[in-house]
Amino acid sequence: MNSEQQIRQARYRIHHADVMMGEAAQLDAIAAQLMAVQRQWNDPGREAHLAAVLATSRAVWHGIQIALAEDALVFPLEVRQNLLILSVYADSKISACELAPSADTLGSLIALTHTLAGSLKEWREAA
Repeated sequence: MNSEQQIRQARYRIHHADVMMGEAAQLDAIAAQLMAVQRQWNDPGREAHLAAVLATSRAVWHGIQIALAEDALVFPLEVRQNLLILSVYADSKISACELAPSADTLGSLIALTHTLAGSLKEWREAA
């Protein structure tokens, strides 16, 4: 591999690592918003706030799926496969929260979102 190809490959990896860092930050923010909804479960505006946060969450998870489908992530194959499984699982959790909202259902989505955000940060730091 010549030096120009190495530079292009390095830029590609940095760009996609930055994308995943952005996704991790977004997931952290979403987890915080979901926790706020959970803490204020009996507030009158909860339904609208929950719907907005769930829509944002779904968009981020779909963004991860798109990055995986485009083979845009520089993670090992096993990690990419696990991310895909988690993203599909997260989508099912989001749907469950939409269909039958409860603080408990929301809690499992919060845990999943927060855990993946932390994992993505660890992978970014290791890369």
